[in-house]
Amino acid sequence: MPKGLEPGEVAKLNYNELRYAHIATKAGEQQILTADPWAFVQRALNDRLAKKRGKNRENLERAIYFADLAEDFYAAANRADLPTKGTLTYYFMLNLAKAYIAAKGTELERKQEIHGLSLEHGVTQTVKVHSPTTEVVNIFFEFSKALGAPVSTTSTVTLLKAFGQIPELHSLYVSLGHSTKRKLLPIEYKFLVNGARDRLFVELSYEKKHETKVDTSKFLKDARATYFRDGYPRDGWIVYRSKTRRHATKVNMADCYAKFISESRKFNIVSLLTRNGYRYYCDLQPGPFHHLSYSLLAMFYVGAAARYRPLEIKAVLLGDLRPLVSELVTVTPKQFLYQVTSLLTEKVCLIPLSEI
Repeated sequence: MPKGLEPGEVAKLNYNELRYAHIATKAGEQQILTADPWAFVQRALNDRLAKKRGKNRENLERAIYFADLAEDFYAAANRADLPTKGTLTYYFMLNLAKAYIAAKGTELERKQEIHGLSLEHGVTQTVKVHSPTTEVVNIFFEFSKALGAPVSTTSTVTLLKAFGQIPELHSLYVSLGHSTKRKLLPIEYKFLVNGARDRLFVELSYEKKHETKVDTSKFLKDARATYFRDGYPRDGWIVYRSKTRRHATKVNMADCYAKFISESRKFNIVSLLTRNGYRYYCDLQPGPFHHLSYSLLAMFYVGAAARYRPLEIKAVLLGDLRPLVSELVTVTPKQFLYQVTSLLTEKVCLIPLSEI
């Protein structure tokens, strides 16, 4: 243990604990329980609309429209079965993604819009990801850019590769033998203050028991290696503490918190909504895109193959990938809905236990 290292106390602002969040929420903000995320999104967007003028107002009007369209496709998908369910679910996710990018400032309707994804000609179970051009609005590119992981070049992604990058499918993916070890390491990310309560810092930790399931030798690499040092020891845990300690008062605590949240974006932390709220994982083998982009990409394949490649989608649904496709269309839609709702509203939105 480094000399003079203090254990640290839970950081609070106005008596509210500072919690890690994967969205740009305010320090000490309370989480939102909502069984109707659609109504919550529409209320939030309409509240913002009343304060906007010009292009910003037009963008929000489009966001409201696409969120409403997404809700209709979501309801229709819930009444359908595969393969039709995949097509309807993709259009729900596409329109919710369009609502998000419109709210973030992407002007739609001005140019031709493309999905930014296509089925690879002559190749099965593969999606082509298109790089952006100035002539068209590339929805997948704009969505990925808004999530902080933009498309840089044209590439291809296999359906199996996409499945391996989606947190809610990862356990099944490993269980089915598509990977020998898990790549998602469950973590705790805590905001702490020193004994004098005038320095704010963070600790990132994981349980030692995960070392048998995950290749944790990859944990202290890249940005994490330069950002963290050994933290205050806890039995059964591996603990790292940020080298940065920010002078924090009640006046500037929110700004300090926001800086730490911004810095955490480079640590490859992914989110998974559970019955007990969000759980966070460090992705030790990240792909080039955000995990929500991979969800959209995988659903594009299922929806497009259902429309244009009947024999190929039949083979997929009768083959080894059937369990993953079923899991994708069953679990991912609600994950995508709540996570994008959180992004749109800048509130951490959770499912009430009564709805699970």
